[in-house]
Amino acid sequence: MDKLKKIIKYDKKIMTFLNVIAIVGIIAGSIFMIVLSKNDKETVLNSIKDFFDKLINNKFNFAGTLKNTIISNFLFSFIIWVIGISVVGVLIVIFIIFYKSFTLGFTISSIIYTYSIKGALLALIYVFPHMVINLLIMLYLSSYSIKLSIILIKSILKKDNLNFKAFINNYSKVFLISIIFLIVTSLYESFITPIILRYFAQLLI
Repeated sequence: MDKLKKIIKYDKKIMTFLNVIAIVGIIAGSIFMIVLSKNDKETVLNSIKDFFDKLINNKFNFAGTLKNTIISNFLFSFIIWVIGISVVGVLIVIFIIFYKSFTLGFTISSIIYTYSIKGALLALIYVFPHMVINLLIMLYLSSYSIKLSIILIKSILKKDNLNFKAFINNYSKVFLISIIFLIVTSLYESFITPIILRYFAQLLI
């Protein structure tokens, strides 16, 4: 545990900034449903209902969901990791955090919009804990990515030959740990969440 704590240390200022971006993203995603046009709201409503209909009627594609989830999570994590090494793209990292948190907020509000009060419980089951954990993992990885970019930029500007070996080793370990957790949450999202959702959807819908 001590070694793990040393590996996952993060810059508090950067983490605070990213948390603010995430909170803004969740709020923006939550209220986005309100500003959609009537046709767009109808499209979202039909999409949500179609998802739960497939779930209730045992037509849910578990394997396909697992494949798409793992690919998506790995792709976002890999982009964040590479951006840190490449010294550029801090804005891209911020956009990814905003996008992931926006999606979380929009998902919750969409399910609640579709099923009213009953949708609150369904939304909670749909996003917790896997989507929340995924966002936290992205936040940790992003804090390292931005910190490494800042270190590299300072080194270039000051023309210092700094030793990045220790930091990059930790950075790589954080990436590997993140991937392991993301695989676990992907398995939960693809196989456990649908079963729990189906049970409650049959009771509430």
